[in-house]
Amino acid sequence: MDLSFAQTHIEAEIHKRDENLKESREEPPAKKQRIGIKNRAEITNIIKEDVPSGSGQQRCSPRKRLEVRTSNESVQQKSASPSKKCKQKFIYGNYTKYYGYRNMDKVFHDVRLDVFDAYCDLFAEKSVLDIGCNTGILTIEVAKRFKVKSIIGLDIDRHLIDQAFKVLNRQKKSLPFDNESKRLEIFPFNINFVHGNYVLKDDVLLEIEKPQFEIVLCLSLTKWIHLNFGDKGLKQAFRRMFLQLKPQGVLILEAQCFNNYAKRKRITDTIYHNYRAIEFFPQDFHTYLLSAEVGFKNCELMGVPDHCKAGFQRPIYIFYK
Repeated sequence: MDLSFAQTHIEAEIHKRDENLKESREEPPAKKQRIGIKNRAEITNIIKEDVPSGSGQQRCSPRKRLEVRTSNESVQQKSASPSKKCKQKFIYGNYTKYYGYRNMDKVFHDVRLDVFDAYCDLFAEKSVLDIGCNTGILTIEVAKRFKVKSIIGLDIDRHLIDQAFKVLNRQKKSLPFDNESKRLEIFPFNINFVHGNYVLKDDVLLEIEKPQFEIVLCLSLTKWIHLNFGDKGLKQAFRRMFLQLKPQGVLILEAQCFNNYAKRKRITDTIYHNYRAIEFFPQDFHTYLLSAEVGFKNCELMGVPDHCKAGFQRPIYIFYK
């Protein structure tokens, strides 16, 4: 190689490096900082995409066949707008402080229990399912107050079920027992909670349902099933309640009126679509439940809670299988 050419090439490379260093020194600090932040943000995004969430599925007894959904499925609905994100958390009516809002006195007495008092013999030594149990306060009170044989609280929100177990465990620790064999037969050891969605993914799954409860509680839940799963989902839930009841079993139903739906119709796009498509209205529930499609024989008014807020003064009905 010609030495003069090599020397010229080396000098050109040195000059180019010096020019780059000069530009780097003259570059404003703010610009350098912005570039650094952008790069860190890109790295963070890559990490988030590469790391799985790791959320698992909680096991429950196959005998009960209460469908469990993962936490990812529970929040798969898309928010109607960014400003509504705070409401997305409660798209199923799964309010974390529901009982504090509903029950205005300091001891959190649920006035629906006063309605149940007139039917205390109905609950005694019965197996009960409480659908949409929230944090389990009412579930536990029913077990304690009416001497049920057993009760299962079911909710679609895993966090609420975790809270329910905490309350239940405190009850268990406060009552020492020596006879282990009796634990499952007496309060509070006759209570259990399950995380799951009561609405099945396909109606064909109704064919494997078997009678296992003597009482099903569906309290202030119909609106949320209706908005999230539409007419079809609510009708399926009603049929499933009937199928899970033993002969002479009862459904205790507290339904929200339709004008109560409107305030929640824009929480998600799915809810808004279902709201606009509703053809099965609350005033039709009784006729449907007593029809051949479901099968209940008759119903009667159990009572109306004497609540200080008119919106919670909803009639409670008993449907007999």
